[in-house]
Amino acid sequence: MEKYLIWYRLWLKSYGRKPSYWLQTAGMVLLLWVLSSISVPDSGNVTVGICHKGDGYAGQIAEKLSEGDSIFSFRIYEGEEELYRDVTAGKAECGFLFSEDFEDRIKSGSLKEAVTYICTPFTAKGEVARETVYSALLQVYSGEILKKSEAELYGDADTERTAALLERNRFYQEGNQVFRLEMESVDTGYGEADGRAETQVYPVQGMLGLFIFTVMFLSYGRKFETGGAAVERALNRAERRIYGYMGILAAGTLPAMAGMGVLWLGKGTEGLFGELLLMLLFLVVSGIWILAVCSLMRRSTSFLPGIVVMTVANLLICPVFADGSMYIPSLKYVSCLFPLGIYLRMHGLFL
Repeated sequence: MEKYLIWYRLWLKSYGRKPSYWLQTAGMVLLLWVLSSISVPDSGNVTVGICHKGDGYAGQIAEKLSEGDSIFSFRIYEGEEELYRDVTAGKAECGFLFSEDFEDRIKSGSLKEAVTYICTPFTAKGEVARETVYSALLQVYSGEILKKSEAELYGDADTERTAALLERNRFYQEGNQVFRLEMESVDTGYGEADGRAETQVYPVQGMLGLFIFTVMFLSYGRKFETGGAAVERALNRAERRIYGYMGILAAGTLPAMAGMGVLWLGKGTEGLFGELLLMLLFLVVSGIWILAVCSLMRRSTSFLPGIVVMTVANLLICPVFADGSMYIPSLKYVSCLFPLGIYLRMHGLFL
């Protein structure tokens, strides 16, 4: 066992002397830092921000939205800076900012640019939220429309008639005489148990794992260099495999340590121990997997295309940026044929 640890230590020193190895690791750290700073809204996020001044018409609209029956959860913001910050950070799907003179605009009938819609390129449910807000705005604004139209229709204004019109308007808005909604549950045959109800992706952990896997995979290519397998020829078959395994394992050690440092800076100590255990398991499994698969590649002409194939396969099959199992359920099991897929699936189960 001591001999194997010495081999591992010598491999680490060998990689540590290569400037390209440190540059690759630095590039990985930079990429992970950029990815961790990007906030992508959760696909299940239904929070919509509302920011208004005063308790007039804007307050009535905000109250209707907050208390209404909707798929969205409307949150009232005191300041527009906080609203912009939450939408940008992905905490809110989108937001609506009512102008300070919104009440005067309602009374004058000039609603152009009275409400500012705030969203990001990642907003997916913004259009539906806009229709919901517009519906609530129209309910409030319809009363003003009736008051203005009364004089045009009847030639004069009458208090009792106005009250009757407004009451009738409220009756149609709150009742189901105009629009009747009937809901019926239909069994589609799919439930949460088959994994279609929720999907999870891990861009930071996925890119970290993919980079480590690629570096470890490339390290096997030394065997195709001139004199690259000289040491292995002096060993028996079993020791030859262990020596090669230690080299692959050592290649992924520094990137793994740097990646764990990025995760620690990004999320603190919360779940760090679990991340560390999964990373150790990922390194061990990746080394075994690469040693087994690459042993089938006898020439560099088959090894080099294999790098491209493995990288693309990991990106498409494993839940790095998208989870294909949401559309093709069998991909959930196919991804577990790759070390990265095992790493990310276990991450979803335990962390």
